[in-house]
Amino acid sequence: MQGDNLFAPGLYQSLTSIVITGDLTLDGQGDENALFVFQSSSSVDAAAGATAPAPRTRILLINGAKASNVWWQAATSATLGLYAEWNGNILASANITMETGAVSCGRLFAGAAGGAGMREGA
Repeated sequence: MQGDNLFAPGLYQSLTSIVITGDLTLDGQGDENALFVFQSSSSVDAAAGATAPAPRTRILLINGAKASNVWWQAATSATLGLYAEWNGNILASANITMETGAVSCGRLFAGAAGGAGMREGA
């Protein structure tokens, strides 16, 4: 995988919503402590899909990346669409929705003040 679908450890920020479609791969580069942080000033969403083998949104972990070291911060809400396969912890200011067939490996925290510090005045 290449381009926008492959991420090395680090901090990634978006001034808009983060919307994931298809496969997104997180490469730990051989470091079992590799940390990934994705911050959105709005929402974090996984596009809806269908049952396998049909296309769906997946967060894939390779080369030592672990779900416990992946953080998704949403200043508003998060939605895991139909049949999404999610890895990582979600901190959302408002709510988190898991649609039919969605699965998650990680902790989901709704009501996190300001999406874990993503907004001023929270």
